[in-house]
Amino acid sequence: MPTPPPEARDGAVAPLDSDSGMGGGRGGIGGGMGGRMSPTLGHAMFRADYRVTWYPDEVVRGQATHLNFVRQDLGASWPLWQDDENEWSASASVRNELLNTRAVLPNTGQAFPDELWNVSVGTNFRHLLDDGWMLGGGIHLGSASDQPFHSLNEMALGANLFLRVPQGEHNAWIFSVNFSTNSQVLNYIPIPGIAYFYAPSPWFQATIGFPFANVTYRPTEDLTLQLNYALLTNVRARVTYRVLPMLKVYASFDSGSESYYLEDRTDVRDRFFYNDERVSLGLQWRLTHSASLDLSGGYAFDRYYFEGRNFNNNSQDRVNIGDGPFAIVRIDVRF
Repeated sequence: MPTPPPEARDGAVAPLDSDSGMGGGRGGIGGGMGGRMSPTLGHAMFRADYRVTWYPDEVVRGQATHLNFVRQDLGASWPLWQDDENEWSASASVRNELLNTRAVLPNTGQAFPDELWNVSVGTNFRHLLDDGWMLGGGIHLGSASDQPFHSLNEMALGANLFLRVPQGEHNAWIFSVNFSTNSQVLNYIPIPGIAYFYAPSPWFQATIGFPFANVTYRPTEDLTLQLNYALLTNVRARVTYRVLPMLKVYASFDSGSESYYLEDRTDVRDRFFYNDERVSLGLQWRLTHSASLDLSGGYAFDRYYFEGRNFNNNSQDRVNIGDGPFAIVRIDVRF
């Protein structure tokens, strides 16, 4: 019998690998909620990770210039108070991107920013009711901009509520409401959600619903297949194989976007979006019981920037970037 995924052993919902709690990163609506819906309380750990992503020079199509950038992400979460029925935690994240280009937005002639920031702090709470139902939620406040916290127009707020209703020993219905002032679609509009968590065996689990879904399948102890989705364009498909007890290799496809409020935008409702799709190969090396190193690289395509009110406006004021390689180094600690 294959070893069950860690999330399946306690009936938890496999989380998306969200880069941001604010909706301005790749997590999107529902991203990162899954792990907070585990029925097990009182075991939250301190977690932190630091990641550097490098995109080398690629041509800006239709303009006589190139673009390269370096992205740094630092995030942490930690328990504030917890017991068998309650869990209260805090989190913080910082993203910085340094862009090198002379590109301009074609409609407005506005120059690209030299750097972008996404800074967020938040808190989450979960409570286990007497009948086994779980109620929880969270709120995150920050700023995603080239000049973060310049004014209220560059601030971002995200919030969510959820109710987990168990169905039998392992399955559950999940009802949720998500709100964000910096989401891909339906900005400033609460988005209701419903999903069903299904775990027919220790080595398979799936959460199917709206606005997020995920599937984890482990046919052998060493092989894991995962598929994650969050509204609107955030997708991850990954195959991971354990070569040695401390070493894993993986292949991954990722699709997602980021969005920022530029300080000098002509329309206060506009945002500056970046989208790409990536295929990659990587190594995960567990350095110690509490620390790991992740090295990956691959090829990015369908890369473009644009300015608009929502992601549906991606044909206006658009700048297309040439396909090309990228590399990522990530360090993760937990205790």
